[in-house]
Amino acid sequence: MNENYIAYETLVANRAAAEWACWAMIASWVSAAATIVTLFLAFKALFTWREQEKTKVKIDFRNALKKLKTALLFMPVNIDPEQLNDEREQVIAKWLFKDVDLISQQIELGEENVKRFDELLSIFDCCQSSWFATEHLFDNTELEKVWHEFESNFNKYINGGESKDLLMKMLDKLISSRFVFESR
Repeated sequence: MNENYIAYETLVANRAAAEWACWAMIASWVSAAATIVTLFLAFKALFTWREQEKTKVKIDFRNALKKLKTALLFMPVNIDPEQLNDEREQVIAKWLFKDVDLISQQIELGEENVKRFDELLSIFDCCQSSWFATEHLFDNTELEKVWHEFESNFNKYINGGESKDLLMKMLDKLISSRFVFESR
């Protein structure tokens, strides 16, 4: 083996190493480009997810309003808190009059009223929870104004100071407004 042959083999080996380095560099650039595309898609997916969650919260609020309207339909026009408390006490003491049919029937009617009232309060609580979940999505809108007015009138209604007719009108206004998929 002479010096020229060794130099030639070294040159061939270095040229092969340079080609491999070139391919490694190209692979690195492709990997970097793929990473950038992946980051872009991840950001876009995150933004899309956020919009989907906003829409889901709005739909949940609309569904809670519909349930509240249904529950309110079965309630009396005006609530008498004293009568409701009397009926609640009768339900508690129901076992005392279980053998007297007429009294038992009256207690069962009162028990239905108490159940409907408790269900109404439970559904209203779900509506409030759905409203809180919107986290200011409706700030400074007509919907916010109507909802706060509805809450105030609902509290008056359950304390005997308001008619359900006004609440039904307000619920109709809330339900009929386009707040899930606003028209653009």
